[in-house]
Amino acid sequence: MSRWTTLLMDEAELSRLPDLPVGDVLRHADLVTRERPGPIDLYRRWERQQWSAEDLALERDAAMMADPRVPEPMRALLRETVATFIIGEYTGLDMLGPIMVGSPDEEYSLFLGTQVADEARHTRAVFRMGEEVLGLDPEPRRMLAQAWQMSTPAHTELALLEGEVMRGVTRTPDDHETWLQAVALFHLVTEGVLALVGQRVLVHALREVRLFDGIKTAFTAMCRDESRHVGFGLHALRRGLLDGHADAVHDVLERAVPIALRLDEEFDGIATDFRPMSIDILRRHLAVIGADPVFVSHLLDQHDPRLPQHASLRRTAP
Repeated sequence: MSRWTTLLMDEAELSRLPDLPVGDVLRHADLVTRERPGPIDLYRRWERQQWSAEDLALERDAAMMADPRVPEPMRALLRETVATFIIGEYTGLDMLGPIMVGSPDEEYSLFLGTQVADEARHTRAVFRMGEEVLGLDPEPRRMLAQAWQMSTPAHTELALLEGEVMRGVTRTPDDHETWLQAVALFHLVTEGVLALVGQRVLVHALREVRLFDGIKTAFTAMCRDESRHVGFGLHALRRGLLDGHADAVHDVLERAVPIALRLDEEFDGIATDFRPMSIDILRRHLAVIGADPVFVSHLLDQHDPRLPQHASLRRTAP
């Protein structure tokens, strides 16, 4: 089987996901977006790739979380990642409502309906992890409050920006540029960078250990779903830029990307420095949508620690 195929990730049942080669998981979204699928292609993938949050086996994961023999950095990574996704997945449900209402295309709406179902499933999965593995309050509203207490100031800043943009879509659902800004913020930044990086980091951290298979299964399944979501967002944004709406997309990225890159820092010292990974993903996504290379350089070079002007900021990953 070619090393470039998506078949393993595309067709695997839930019980097989923890055993997939980690490389297949980590590059799946890149391979899907390289194919440039349209909304109906992505809808067909969704029909083939169903899974149930209720089927996740989390009993052993809960025991491991309480086991002092499990290294504390591993448990800290799990706590922070799950708490972040409790916030992110529930927020996704809120954001998709206005995006669906403002959808300018019938095929877009058809796919977005599948994404609402995905976000509901993801939310149920992380709520189960919060309650059964982390020991958070089982009542969702109180669990969300606990998760926010574990978050960073950048999470709050991003949430405020998300709320501002989504209120704009709600007020003027027929304004295509406002809708594209919402898609850029949610599908390209929140899902296409933050969610994918968080999922990849967790799967990578668990790659060589038979620990937390329930959580690993969930995050691998979510990563596969995210590949579809990101593919849709890049398709819609590519069309939007071709139609002359680049300035609106650039404006929201100017505000959102620095916040997203600050969020990477919360993981420093636990696994590795994620900023280069996030910047590389952003560069690929922006190339797919046809963003002006001058704008991409302006947006990202100032944050890239690998470039000569940032030599004093380079760090060696532990």
